[in-house]
Amino acid sequence: MNSAAHETSSAPSVSGCLRAHADLLDRASVDSLSEDEIIDLVRANERVIRRLDGVGAAAAVRLSELGGLSAEDVFSTAGKQSTSQARRVQRRAQLAPALPRLANGFAAGVIPTASLDCVASARHRLRHNPEWQTDFDARDHQITRNAARMNPKQFSTWLRSLTDRISDDGQTEQQSQSDKNSFRSWTDAEGRWQARLDLDALSGEKVQNAIDAEARSIAKQHSDAGESVHHGERLNATALCALIDSANGAKGRASIHVVADLDTISDGVWAGTTKRTGAGNDIPLSELRRYLCDSWITHTVLGPSGRALAVGRAYRTATDAQRAALRVMYETCALCDVRFDHCEMHHIIEWDHGGPTDLHNLIPLCTVHHERVHHGGWRIELDDQRSLTVIRPDGHTWKTVPLPSAAPTRARNHQRKRMRRYERQPVTTE
Repeated sequence: MNSAAHETSSAPSVSGCLRAHADLLDRASVDSLSEDEIIDLVRANERVIRRLDGVGAAAAVRLSELGGLSAEDVFSTAGKQSTSQARRVQRRAQLAPALPRLANGFAAGVIPTASLDCVASARHRLRHNPEWQTDFDARDHQITRNAARMNPKQFSTWLRSLTDRISDDGQTEQQSQSDKNSFRSWTDAEGRWQARLDLDALSGEKVQNAIDAEARSIAKQHSDAGESVHHGERLNATALCALIDSANGAKGRASIHVVADLDTISDGVWAGTTKRTGAGNDIPLSELRRYLCDSWITHTVLGPSGRALAVGRAYRTATDAQRAALRVMYETCALCDVRFDHCEMHHIIEWDHGGPTDLHNLIPLCTVHHERVHHGGWRIELDDQRSLTVIRPDGHTWKTVPLPSAAPTRARNHQRKRMRRYERQPVTTE
């Protein structure tokens, strides 16, 4: 037996290594860990998870090479994963031939699984034109570098901008998704009418916004009458029936909120483009311009630091204009990823303590974080650049969160300056 074969036979199998480490974890305990030790544990745990996901992707690639069972079949049966989870593993494996540098980075645990899934989805959106995918694959080095440097949310935004520039700004993909829309209804054995609605993201957002607006209106009517009301599936069903009865979709409100920069609307897609819905869905420019033909338009100006101009008025609750300005600065809760539309507007200085209802005193918080601030002893402070400092009940600073719109705004302003300098350069001819 040669040396290489001897090394292979004496080396532990991958399965053996995994089982041995699983046995070690069975004997481990976190009961006596300090806060710093738990933080270190979370970091180590994240590294191991990434490495294990990389092993899974490598196994899926090997299954593809063998040409027998599919990765989806093996991971859904032997791995006891859901069909959607197993399908994601297979899609990760399919990236390896086209983006080998990215695949190697993922296998090494350098690239988060969420970022790799973003790449798989982005490449899938370019399937309508082989030239788009070829252009995308040629950027393997750039994609890998940014996937390793950025957090998944930042990377997803950058990747969406890249695919929009490579393709036709998502118009073909949007049409493809719209063509899959379907509605089916039936009456069950008990005589109850049931339905299944499958929509693309933009159409679904319009439907959801209409139901949410009507549900809030119904809830307010009950509240004004001194009656209790519970938000949930039953109220949503009542709201949908009320919309159909009235045939008046949004009761005077916009059916979909869109945030876009003026340069994109006037001149087209560029490196600093912003064009998203309130739920964070990207919207093709052609679709955006169609909406603008028949819409209420609120214009909010962002300064160089990404802050919106104050539009405050003397009301306790935030006005629609203030919510629109905050929506431009924050896509989500100021402290987590809960959608802006599911957040409550929090006064940094309480209204009862003289705090004004103006932009410099308002931030969006989800129910959980709003509850922590009001009843959990947490404090938050907002500086003049809208950087948010979160202070724990014990008085120690937990973290400082910069304004989400600050970095993109600075990047757009820098890109504009570069473009203007280029335009001012004299044209020479020989």
